[in-house]
Amino acid sequence: MDDDENLDDRGALLVGPEMPRRGRFTLLVSDSFWLDVTEIGDTVWLDFRPRTIRERVELWRRKWGL
Repeated sequence: MDDDENLDDRGALLVGPEMPRRGRFTLLVSDSFWLDVTEIGDTVWLDFRPRTIRERVELWRRKWGL
């Protein structure tokens, strides 16, 4: 499966208008998802998508020292 095929499965979480104070926000995301955090001014953008099989294998190798 090509990585580009997963682009339709992407999601985003928007929180507003009042963001929780820094250090006070917790988001639990399964390790089967890739998460990217982008800060633009006072806005925090959380972008996530399912990990590809290749990304999962790399994560497991790092996690378990394989």
